Amino acid sequence: MKILIGGFVAESNAYVDTPCEIQNFTIITNEAMADRLYIQEIVKQRNDIELIPSIMAVAGGGGQVTYDAFDYILKQFIKAVKKHIHEIDGMFFFLHGASNVADLEGGSGDHAIIREIRKIVGPYIPIAMVMDPHGNLSQEQADNCNIIRTFRHSPHTDRKEAHQIVFNCLLDVLNKRRNIHPEYRKVPILLGGERCVSTDEPLVSINKRLNEIEKDPRIMCCSYHIGYLRHDSDKCGASVIVVPYNPEDQAYAAQKADEIAEYAFSKRHEFHFHGYADEPDLALKAMMDTEGGPCFLTDSGDNVTAGAPGCHTDVLQQVLNLEDYKDKNILFASIVDKTLCDIYLSKQSVGNHVSFELGAEIDEQSKKIALSGTLLSYGETHGHYRNPAVTGHCWTIKLDDLPVTVVVSDNRCSFAEPYQYEKANINFNEYNFIIVKQGYLYPELKAVAKNYVMSLTEGATMQRTERLVYKQVLRPMYPLDNI
Repeated sequence: MKILIGGFVAESNAYVDTPCEIQNFTIITNEAMADRLYIQEIVKQRNDIELIPSIMAVAGGGGQVTYDAFDYILKQFIKAVKKHIHEIDGMFFFLHGASNVADLEGGSGDHAIIREIRKIVGPYIPIAMVMDPHGNLSQEQADNCNIIRTFRHSPHTDRKEAHQIVFNCLLDVLNKRRNIHPEYRKVPILLGGERCVSTDEPLVSINKRLNEIEKDPRIMCCSYHIGYLRHDSDKCGASVIVVPYNPEDQAYAAQKADEIAEYAFSKRHEFHFHGYADEPDLALKAMMDTEGGPCFLTDSGDNVTAGAPGCHTDVLQQVLNLEDYKDKNILFASIVDKTLCDIYLSKQSVGNHVSFELGAEIDEQSKKIALSGTLLSYGETHGHYRNPAVTGHCWTIKLDDLPVTVVVSDNRCSFAEPYQYEKANINFNEYNFIIVKQGYLYPELKAVAKNYVMSLTEGATMQRTERLVYKQVLRPMYPLDNI
């Protein structure tokens, strides 16, 4: 059997001024795509599967995708489908679900890809799609696909498992052809990922129900989609997907979809910020008052994993204003200032004493701060999930007369995993208080943390959904409305 594969990943944050252009995507068009889709080991175990790569375009969090960038990506999907339409048996895609494309009808690139492919192949060639839970769905998307499932966990510790579940579901359908479609339910809840962490209730209970339902032989797979909230669209909001095993199980799948949607909505008041979250002054005080470490503070309004620019200096200014550092050795990882890196830091050698102004000045939170110190190291920045691709470079500077070290980077980096510190040539273990540009703390850091807090800072990834303005979303919608 021949299976066309591909992917498109873009979290489009409308509060980020810089657009997501084609150079912001990592483009894969060869057999390496199977590894990125986590299906290579399944294929190697069988001798009856031939994969046909189309395109995998991965940008992650950022601004709105430009029309030209998306047009190129869409055309590569269409070109591959048309070229192989008479030989492919099915299609397997990873479409994140949170894209928003400038000047595109309907806005969603994910939806446009499936819509245009379905127009070409007709109603019966199976399409299987794995999604990120922070992606938006619609009835149209459910109707155009045969299998949809997302990851269970946020942070996404089950990415590989979810991809392989969906791929195996597709193989099942290809071995025993039948025309099945997901049951879709919109859930009027619109919350960010920091209030929907899978180790917290109510997602623990929701996922437990999903796991129980998936054991039923009448159900192929099911999932709860948190949705994406950082651009305005009629597709925004939570969703439930239940895929029947056989066409005759459709009514049963519909019943289960209703049950999950009603249960999730009944738990809406139980969603809460993960761990400890507080206003900036109180958040910083809590970590400074913690003896020992390591302690972590996440600058949630400048969360680069959700598309923020990563250049805010306001938390650094908070720290510089402290009168007592209480035996803390503090690391900022990192603050983005590409101009400073290109014009000044890139010309310095490790060991040099440097004096500079840090701050991209794109908003009130990224004002310049005069600093001086010693350049400790130079290194590479990498994406999280141990991504081997080099995304930029960084310079680590120990400030004069203060127990504060600042990593300045020429591109956004989450510093969510020890791997990223290693690649940046930073000794992670030298610091007992680390400040990162994230929302919720990622698992590897959380595992070693003595204490951690999410600082509710301002910025492109500000966490209070209730303060965001929407015109196109379904209303009423919790927590925008008191339902």
